Amino acid sequence: MRLQEIIGIVREYFFLALIAVIVLGIVFILGYYIVYKNLFKGKGSLYKKQLLLGGLFIGYIIMVIGVTFLNRGPAYHDRMDLSFLSSYREAWYSFSVRLWQYEYLNIFMFVPFGILFPLLHKRFQKAAWTIGIAALFTLSIESLQLITRYGIFAVDDLFNNLLGGIIGYGIIMGIITIKEKGIKRSFFYFSPLLIVVMLFGSMYSYYHLKEFGNLSIVPSYRLDTSQAKITLDGQLDDQRKTVPIYKAPSYTKVTAEKFVRDFFDRMSIDTSDMEVILYPDEGFYRINGEKSYNISFRFLDGSYNFTDFSSFDNDKKLKDADQETLKENLTKYGIDIPQDSQFQKTKVGTYKWTVDKKVRGNQLIDGSLGVTYYNDDTVKGMDNQLITYDKVRDVQIKSEQEAYKEVLNGKFQLYPENTKIKTLKIHKVEVSYYLDSKGFYQPVYAFQSTVNGMDRTILIPGI
Repeated sequence: MRLQEIIGIVREYFFLALIAVIVLGIVFILGYYIVYKNLFKGKGSLYKKQLLLGGLFIGYIIMVIGVTFLNRGPAYHDRMDLSFLSSYREAWYSFSVRLWQYEYLNIFMFVPFGILFPLLHKRFQKAAWTIGIAALFTLSIESLQLITRYGIFAVDDLFNNLLGGIIGYGIIMGIITIKEKGIKRSFFYFSPLLIVVMLFGSMYSYYHLKEFGNLSIVPSYRLDTSQAKITLDGQLDDQRKTVPIYKAPSYTKVTAEKFVRDFFDRMSIDTSDMEVILYPDEGFYRINGEKSYNISFRFLDGSYNFTDFSSFDNDKKLKDADQETLKENLTKYGIDIPQDSQFQKTKVGTYKWTVDKKVRGNQLIDGSLGVTYYNDDTVKGMDNQLITYDKVRDVQIKSEQEAYKEVLNGKFQLYPENTKIKTLKIHKVEVSYYLDSKGFYQPVYAFQSTVNGMDRTILIPGI
C-alpha cells in the first residue's frame, strides 16, 4: 500500500467522522438547552475544553470503526490467528514493506486513544483505566470482525493495538508530568515509545548489516505433524554440501524507470508523458494515448510484465507463429532467449520458453518467458520471469538429513495454512533456489512430496 493510499483512506474517514461529530454535536446542544436547561431546569455548565476533547474522541472512534469495518467487505470466514507474534515473523521473513506497514498502522491506530482518553477526565489518567478500556475496545473490534467476517481475530492485532494505546498514554502522561514534576520523572512514561523505537531500529540495523536477505518460505509458525504418517522413498545424505549463491540484477526506482524508458524507446514509443506509479517493491509505467501500453516492473529481480492494449481491439486476434519468428520479433525488445531453453505452445498464439537453472560460467539462468502473438505479427503481451543471476560465492548448506528433520518438525509452509497433515510421502529431494528479500538467489532443498494425496513441493532453506 502506498503512502498516498493510506492518506486517502484516512482523509475519507476523517470527513465521515467530522460530519458525524457535527450532527451529534447539534443533537447534544439542542438536548442540553431544550431538555436539560428548559424542561429539567438543570444548572450544570458546559465546558469548551471537555466538549472539544469529547468531540475529538468520538470522531477518532468513528474513524477507527470506518477503517476496521467499512474499508473492507465480508470476505473472511471464521478465521482466527492465535499464534502470538506470527505476523511479525511473517513480516521479518519476507521483509515486505506492505506487511511491516500493517504492524505499524495497527500500533499507530491506537496511539490517539492513549492520548485522548486520559484527557477526558482526571480519573482516566490512571494507567489501569486507559489500558483497560483500550484492551476492551480492541477486543470488541477483533470479536466483531470475526462475527461479521469483516476481518480475522488476530492476537497480534490485539497486542499491537494495546501497545499503541500504551505508547499514546505514555506520551500524554509524560507531557503532563514534565509540566508538574520535571523531565526526570517523565522518562518512565516515555519509555514504551523509546523501547519500541529502539527495538525496531535494532532489527532494521541487523537486517541491513547481514550479508544475505530473508526467505519468505520460512513459516511464521510450525505445522502439527505429530499425528501425520510420514514416509520417505530412498536414502538421504548426511553430509553438508558446498554450492554457489547468486545475485539477481536488482534495480532502484531510478534504474528501473531507465530500463522501462529504454524498452519503450526500442519500440519508438514516446515516453514524455509516461505515467509512473511507484510501490515499495514494484513500479507501474503506463503510456496513455491513441495506443496505450503498460509495464509492471519488479525491482528485486528485474522481472516485468508488458501489455500492449491494442490487443483488446476487435480486429486483433491471437495467431500462431514458429519459434524463429517469435525470437526475431522479440529482438526489438532487447530480449535474447538462450539456445537450450525449452519452448512450448500453451494455446493458439500463446507461447512459453523455460530455462531450469542452467549454469554458464559464473552465471545461472532460471525462469520463464511467456508471450502472446497477434495477427498483425507483433507480440502484444509478455511476462518475462527469465532472470540471469551472477555468482556471489560458494556457501555451505545443511545436509539432506538436517533439512528432513525440519520437515518432520513441521518447519515448512503449506497452503492453506490450517491444513491438517494426515499423510506425507517424500519422493525425492534436490537442491533448488529461491529469491531472498535482498535479491540473492539462495539454495534451498526442494522435497517433492505428496501431502494428503496432493502433490506438493516443500521448500527448506539451505543455509
